[in-house]
Amino acid sequence: MIDQNLISTGAPLVGGGLLGFCIGWAIKKIMKLVFIGLGLLMLVLGFLQYKHWILVNWTVAENQSSAIMTHVANKITTVTQHMNHEIPIGVGVLGFMPGLVLGLYKG
Repeated sequence: MIDQNLISTGAPLVGGGLLGFCIGWAIKKIMKLVFIGLGLLMLVLGFLQYKHWILVNWTVAENQSSAIMTHVANKITTVTQHMNHEIPIGVGVLGFMPGLVLGLYKG
């Protein structure tokens, strides 16, 4: 029979792991969408320049897309750090972080 102490200790860890996994999975999906969106934007700009409809300064375009990706990565880091501080220590350290890493890996 399962001891009540084991349940009261294990439930927050499993919950934190599940929460971490879901957040990691969502972060990876959002990052993929951002990468795809920027790639498609660059493809459209390249096509329009090829047709001589516009002139693209590729140095500026590269710098801006890099700045956007850095901004998105910084926001995601800030959100995950904030969430980790809001979660109790037992769940945050032992459950949430491994779940987050697994979610990022599997997402």
